Amino acid sequence: MAGASISHKSKKPVLIILPPNGGNMDAISNALTSASVTDSGRSKKQTSKAKAVPARYFEEGTALNRILTESPYLARCSDNKTAALVRPREHAIRFPYMQINRREMVSWLIFDLDHANSLIWDDLGLPQPNLIVRNRVNGHSHLYYAISPVCTSEKARDKPIQYMKAVYSAFALLLKADPDYSSGPVAKTPGHPWWLTTELHDSVYELADLADYVDTQVSSWSKASKLEDLPESRHVILFEKLRYYAYSVVGQQREEGNFESFCRLLDTYAANINNFSRQEFQTGNLPLSSLRATVRSVSRWTWDKYRGTASACRGVMALDRLLPLKRRQSLAAARTHAVRQKATESKIRDACRLLHERGEQLRLISMAKEAGVTRQTVANYIHILSDAVMAPSDTSVRPQSVIKAPEHSVQGFPPKDRPFKTWSGSKRYHYGEQRNHDKNVKHAIHQITARSAAPVASPLEDSPGHDSS
Repeated sequence: MAGASISHKSKKPVLIILPPNGGNMDAISNALTSASVTDSGRSKKQTSKAKAVPARYFEEGTALNRILTESPYLARCSDNKTAALVRPREHAIRFPYMQINRREMVSWLIFDLDHANSLIWDDLGLPQPNLIVRNRVNGHSHLYYAISPVCTSEKARDKPIQYMKAVYSAFALLLKADPDYSSGPVAKTPGHPWWLTTELHDSVYELADLADYVDTQVSSWSKASKLEDLPESRHVILFEKLRYYAYSVVGQQREEGNFESFCRLLDTYAANINNFSRQEFQTGNLPLSSLRATVRSVSRWTWDKYRGTASACRGVMALDRLLPLKRRQSLAAARTHAVRQKATESKIRDACRLLHERGEQLRLISMAKEAGVTRQTVANYIHILSDAVMAPSDTSVRPQSVIKAPEHSVQGFPPKDRPFKTWSGSKRYHYGEQRNHDKNVKHAIHQITARSAAPVASPLEDSPGHDSS
């Protein structure tokens, strides 16, 4: 289905609406070309006073309607890229530039293409953007991708933000877009008469869906710029001084304050060192927006990741620092092993007690399931089972001298008349003789002689079809 190009009068926008699947690329290309030719005779741009607003802004389920609903209620807007005005979003959409994403929520990935190929995404096999907003004069454009909102506030989780940034950087690299644009906050207003707007579809992408088309591997950290190498860079000077100050106060703020108080300290310090005009910098002081961006970056990273030392915590056992490091590590490893072993043994003993109280048989599998460990782990602590069955009980018990082998051979096990042979100091019991058809048997049964309030099952009872009576 071919796209439709609608030419309006000079005070109305040109909006190309394509079918939900986006149509074929020939239709898109022809629609963009015809719309550009139709409107090429305009000698000057519209002013922001033009009241024409596309009706699709108010149609639920459309991409333009999502622009309106996801934008901030009081959005920045103007006739230029500074967007110095603040207006309600219903009025902001009448300006050629407006704030698309909220301050602490990103609902659109917007790519700034400084070249005329607004269909480069199709050449690269990337997914279709929801909106293409083109400059009528030079063909430069903004590509809008609707995504599930990602919170970017100070209390938001860092990993979704980093994931979104990785996807954005990978797309920007392939699309040859401005990597520092970062989705605004100010962008070309879709549907405004200054621009040629193409609406392809209204689907919302998940970040994982977009990540399938690109390589989002994070590159290795590069060495930071040294202050002495860039003495004329105000941003580097601010960043270097601010981060070292943050390192010095973050520990105290974690104990006595909170993240908000930590950010306030950095805000104050950044404002105090922003005196570049006094230091004879021709460009003067940094704007407030640069200070806030640097403070936000330094505060988040320092609060989440900086711990003041590159070494691991080695103070749990309070060992003498004069001991060699390897010796301290060896002692710590032995302690860790003992703690884990004690915890596992406690789990198995509790499992034995619970099974005993319920009157269930003490099988390895039952004990492992109750304790939340593997069967082999329970087998390594078989002495606990011996202690459990040897413990006296107040209830009536029946003597259980030997758990005999089955009367007949079952699944490769030897018959009754096969003698048992025990090895001193061993936890396993083996048969004294082997027959040809028993060569594949790797383990023998466990023989337990004890008194118990509950019947004790041998591992043979874990085999299907075995009669324990």
